[in-house]
Amino acid sequence: MHFGIGRTAAFILAIGGACDADDDGGNDDANDGSGGDGGEGEAQTPPLSGHTDIQAWLAEGHYLDWTCEADAHDITIGVSPHGQQRICSNTLMSGHATGEYPVGASAVKELLYDDGMIYGYAVSLHVEAGTGGDSWYWYEQVHADHPAPHDANGVVADGLGDGGPAQSICVGCHMAAGLDEAHPGHDFVYVQVK
Repeated sequence: MHFGIGRTAAFILAIGGACDADDDGGNDDANDGSGGDGGEGEAQTPPLSGHTDIQAWLAEGHYLDWTCEADAHDITIGVSPHGQQRICSNTLMSGHATGEYPVGASAVKELLYDDGMIYGYAVSLHVEAGTGGDSWYWYEQVHADHPAPHDANGVVADGLGDGGPAQSICVGCHMAAGLDEAHPGHDFVYVQVK
């Protein structure tokens, strides 16, 4: 696989979570799309509390009950370095029409080897009202030999899009969503699974 100039900016994904499916209409933190206390997350909302918690949440498979693409496929847009992938959108993301995604909209992208085995994930979650990349939480984790810049745990990005790799990598790529025909989507999301 060839990664040319600007490969760092290409290693980005916008995906994430939403409000609790069991929302009773109350106003408690566990159902506001924020992931409650930022800890373990909810079925429709990935946690914001770092690598260990988000990996545990992903392993529990909550996102598999979201609206998911039927099969893995090659990259959706030409600028993506992710190769084989499958995307799932939570209820708030999959049911959204146009304009800014609601707080709590989220997606998970499974990153796959050619044989279909998952080697990593990319997650995005709209955490506050706004149309900037800083209103999204970004997480990406890859295998140890992946060419994307990552730490010892394979973490490429883990945080809000207002700084660090989440801003330079994730926001740097996803800000082009909806820009032109080669960059479909809108509001930092290239693929919305409906």
